[in-house]
Amino acid sequence: MTFTQITLFFFGILAVIFIAMWVHAYLDVRQIRKHLEHLATQLPGEILQKNRFVYPAFQCQKDGRQFNLLFNEVKVGTQNILYLIYSLTASLPHALCFVKKGSFKPIADPVSFDQANGAVLPNMGAPFEARSLQPAWAEQVYHHEGVKTLIHELGSFLSLQLGPDALVIGKPFEGLSDADSKTVLSTVTTLMKLADAL
Repeated sequence: MTFTQITLFFFGILAVIFIAMWVHAYLDVRQIRKHLEHLATQLPGEILQKNRFVYPAFQCQKDGRQFNLLFNEVKVGTQNILYLIYSLTASLPHALCFVKKGSFKPIADPVSFDQANGAVLPNMGAPFEARSLQPAWAEQVYHHEGVKTLIHELGSFLSLQLGPDALVIGKPFEGLSDADSKTVLSTVTTLMKLADAL
């Protein structure tokens, strides 16, 4: 084989890999859209999608609250990770954040992070680390009837941001089962109960 043939062979392999990745991503987007269309029959709402190559989103009104389900690609080092994010409007006087222990890289500037989000609150939220700028309020909310149980029901998520304007939870998208209407409806029900309890 000549150098030119080796080069063409190498680029041919790269082209096949690129096309396979693109087709796989396109099929995932289509399957997610189908799951959201099925969800829309059970939870009347709107599917938003700029074009057929972009991950769709879902939004609706549920009992007077705006609910959004979206997919967001996040670059972590050299990897792109697809995150599944739920958002439900709620009104809280302060924010309370739960982050699953060991799920994220160590914080580059812990002092600034603590100033912005509050220090880790002890004895609250295992397997999560809880943070709030209002620790007394956060502890009172956490131990309010049913809140602790509902937070633990959301244990498959890596982060929970409760307030001040919405309940926002997220985790890496693990497969089409995460977009299944039963899974989504169960999570929405838990979020609604949590919003009412707060």
